[in-house]
Formats: sequence, structure tokens, C-alpha cells
Amino acid sequence: MRIGGVFSVYNGDNPIFLRQALDSILTDQTRLLDECVGVIEGEIGNELTQVCDVFPQVKWLKMNQSNVFGLPKALNIAVDKINTDIVLKIDTDDLYPRERVEFTESAFQNDQSLDLHGGQAQEFSQDFTKNFGLRSVPLKKREILRFSKSRNPFNGPSVAFKKSAFVKFGGFPQVEANEDYCLWGHFLVNDLNVSNSSEVYVYMRGGNDLVSRRSSRRYRKGELQALKYLRHIGLFTYSQFMRHVIAKQIVRRLPVKWNSYIYSKLRREKGQETPDNLQIILQKDRNEN
Repeated sequence: MRIGGVFSVYNGDNPIFLRQALDSILTDQTRLLDECVGVIEGEIGNELTQVCDVFPQVKWLKMNQSNVFGLPKALNIAVDKINTDIVLKIDTDDLYPRERVEFTESAFQNDQSLDLHGGQAQEFSQDFTKNFGLRSVPLKKREILRFSKSRNPFNGPSVAFKKSAFVKFGGFPQVEANEDYCLWGHFLVNDLNVSNSSEVYVYMRGGNDLVSRRSSRRYRKGELQALKYLRHIGLFTYSQFMRHVIAKQIVRRLPVKWNSYIYSKLRREKGQETPDNLQIILQKDRNEN
């Protein structure tokens, strides 16, 4: 079984976060990826370029900058060019536990009918000094389908999927937000085999910065596109779709402080702290600063 990873880099990425993310998923794993493809969206500047140069094990591709649908387009290009059976979706500002790839390999080996698999996410502040709690998702297929009617049932940066299934559904749809939720929707409405692990697969940077991005006009527009897409493929009934639209369009317009409070109530469990090996990765930059 060959396992690969895909991600994109654009000019808005943080060079330090990018290096830390790639360090954790490419060099600090108990089971290394067989292949990794990174797509560079347009011009990215010297600092990001220098980070990319540190990781020659990545197959780097360049595409012209696209202000509309840049991320799903870049990820689709990456998956198209990768030569592996299983594909991990890598986020360029999160950190991954040392067993991330090993956990994924075990899941697909233990159930060879599995098409899509994810895990739990632990959320922290941007500098990983504050623990915001666990983004908990259901484990079994039936519970995942039920959960999907109200919220995304997978933590995007934790997910891996069979490339063959991805290709069958045409990849990430061209929406401006929540393209992963839309893709997972295809797996669910077509009754493919999906699961989540109880293990934490990703340590995410969250907090007010994340809430602010989700309160923007562009995000609201993209989220509405995604909701319409999920309704179109049959994941939502009309009443479920309307509940999503009304609730989310209202919530996204609330002050960031109120949104942060609502968001915190969805992360009640503190879960675990970042393990020692990831603290070492973080400490490198703290020492330099």
C-alpha cells in the first residue's frame, strides 16, 4: 500500500507555520509517506520559497494564481499527479503526531473496503500555548452520516482517502469554502465505507484568527455555495438546507467575540496537549525569536 500527501502553498501562508507543518508530517513520522505533492499557487515570495527548498522530498508543481477556487483546483492537480493508493490531505499550518501516517496505514490495512478515514483534532491558539479543546467527530459510518446533516463529520486535515474514489467523484468541487465537506458528501450519499479514529490525528491552529476568517464576506459566500452543492447531491433535505442557511448566515455576521464564545462551546473537552516531539519543532522557532 502506497500512501501519499497533498497540499498547496499560496502567498498568504505563514512561512514558519508551513515549515513546522511539513517538518511534522514529512520528517518526524514513524512511517514516512511514499510520495508528497505540493502545488504552488502563483508567486509566493522569497520566505515561502526558501521553506519549500528545505523539503526536496516534495514533488513541487506550479500553477498560475487563481483568485477563484484556488485551493480545490490546486488540490485536484496534486491528487492527479500523485502515484499512491491512499492520499492524505495536509494542512499547511497545523501539526501532526508522529503516528499520523502509521495510524492511517493501519486503518486501511485492517479494513480494505475503507474509502475515507479521519481522526480527531485538538485545537490550540496560533502559538500552541493555549488549548481550546477537542474537535470531536463520530467514529462509525451510521453516526457519521447522521452527524453530517448538521456539521462536517470529518476533520479536514485528518482525512485520507482512496485515490480511486476521489477520481470517481471528480475531486474537490469548485466552491470558495468547505470544498472538503462537499467531497465527503459524495462518499456519504453514495454509501461508501467511511470511518473516524478515536485517536488525535492533527493539532490545529484555531482561536480568534480562525473565527475571523469564517466571519468574512467571502467565506459566507463560499459556505452558501457549499450548502447548495450538498443539497444538490442529496446530502441535505430542503428543510435541512434551509436550517443551515439561516443559522450560518446569521452566526457568521455576529461579532467575532460572540462567535468565539459559540465556537468554544463546541470544544468542551480539553483533550491532550501537544506531545514532546512537536514541542521540539515549535521550540526551534521560539529560540530563534
